[in-house]
Amino acid sequence: MGQSQVDVAQLQKRDPAAWSELLRLDLEDSSVLVTAVAAEPIRISKTGHYRHHVNRYILTLDGCSDPITLIGKLTNREETIFYEELSVHLPTLTPRCLYTHLHEDHGWVVLEDVANDFTAAAWTPDDAEALVEQLASLHTFFWQRGAELASMGLPHFIEGKTYTWEELRRDQAVYFEHGPATILSQHAIHNAGRLATTLLEAANGLTVIRSLGGWPGILSESHMTAVADLLDDPVPMLEPLKRLPPTLFHGNPHAHHWHISLLGDYRLLDWHDLRIGPGLFDLVSFMEQFDLLYENDSRSQIVIRQERPITDETLIDSYLLTMSARLGAEFDARAVRLAIPAARCLYVLTSWLPHFASWFSDMPNKYTWQKVNHMSDEQLAGTAFHSIIHFRPYLSGVFDRFLQAYKTL
Repeated sequence: MGQSQVDVAQLQKRDPAAWSELLRLDLEDSSVLVTAVAAEPIRISKTGHYRHHVNRYILTLDGCSDPITLIGKLTNREETIFYEELSVHLPTLTPRCLYTHLHEDHGWVVLEDVANDFTAAAWTPDDAEALVEQLASLHTFFWQRGAELASMGLPHFIEGKTYTWEELRRDQAVYFEHGPATILSQHAIHNAGRLATTLLEAANGLTVIRSLGGWPGILSESHMTAVADLLDDPVPMLEPLKRLPPTLFHGNPHAHHWHISLLGDYRLLDWHDLRIGPGLFDLVSFMEQFDLLYENDSRSQIVIRQERPITDETLIDSYLLTMSARLGAEFDARAVRLAIPAARCLYVLTSWLPHFASWFSDMPNKYTWQKVNHMSDEQLAGTAFHSIIHFRPYLSGVFDRFLQAYKTL
């Protein structure tokens, strides 16, 4: 990568000379000449943009009839470090990186534009198992290398940051003023480390959904009590995960972050949530989000997979067998399997509960909410609550699995 010889501002301004220099360095060909540069924003779906600004750059080259495309992404420090230092070790998993620029807590990267010929809705059982094997490749390569990764400035999923009750009260005052913080204990804050603020957001979500009387068919009193227990004492959930050997995990291997090409290439995008910790968290996140699909037609919404091509148990077995085959005696498959309920509980608390506060903050009262939940899908169509139609059966499964996992901790 020729980041030291190419000016990032000129690349972002679509200067042909800067892009020419970048390609010359990458291709080791001084004759390359870019004559024009266009850019278009990339969206994961019609529902909105990536959290970080992403553009596709279309480069016209002198003497070439077809343009080439590259991806430019404004991102965080962690993803920039990943592409600068680590992605080269994962050539079959990540897009090739041509350029990185890091400034304080932000960075900008230029990546190859990878094909996505098979949408998640069209995945076969072989595709699903291949993706799990790719996750295993990531986890085995960085197995037990937590100290080395931390020295690069990459964060641990819990360690490296602690909060006191006073710090949280000062920095997250709104949660204390409106009550959610009362769900968390000082014991929880002490043991949650870096996750303390996320658990506080989860407590806020629980407070909101409780004020509405739960979510019929999805969040009963049993579910809400289980969430409250883990927010009061997260140790039974966190300790099984902290005991697993550290590796590098992606953090959010959702279906829309995977690209599969006609040539059988698998690429995993969007590494800004990567952490040091148990690779198991990637597996559980992948399974729990497997049925969430981004729809690209005029409905402009997330839809739910109607038929699953593969079971969770098959995905778990594929992951454990692949890890065991590559790591041998270094890998304790039993310990990982026993920690799955803990990872599932942590996934739900950190991924779903924080959303509920924003989803339902405008709900007038619990009586309106009860009325909404007695309406059919046809009655909800075209209303402000249309989006929950597809989420209801999906989230019912998510929280049923969560409750079963909680009971086994």
